[in-house]
Amino acid sequence: MTDEEASRRELVLDLHGYHPDDVGLAKIAEQAWEMGAERIQLIHGHGRARGLSPGFVNTNTGYFGLRIRNALRHDRELRQWIKYTTLDCSDWGSTAVKLKPNRKPTRTKLDDDVLPPPSWKR
Repeated sequence: MTDEEASRRELVLDLHGYHPDDVGLAKIAEQAWEMGAERIQLIHGHGRARGLSPGFVNTNTGYFGLRIRNALRHDRELRQWIKYTTLDCSDWGSTAVKLKPNRKPTRTKLDDDVLPPPSWKR
């Protein structure tokens, strides 16, 4: 498998610098599904503020990660593209979920405006 094929199978998005309210998971999931991706990995950070706070005990993530995981578990709009029962929270600072199969992908990449400019750059 080539690197290009591997990148089409898994979409990895680094969400550092974004606020949870800025991230449209439905738009991301839809476009990833349209690309034929099999899995989305969202890197949100572990939320421990570089050791300055204990973070959220027993969650391996912070506020941003909890918001993303809650949306992936409970947002019914996302269920048309994702397999919400395949949520993978095992890695600190990232969350992954499998997508439903798309036998005929219609796009090759995400739209440039799928994510706004990062909040910290405004």
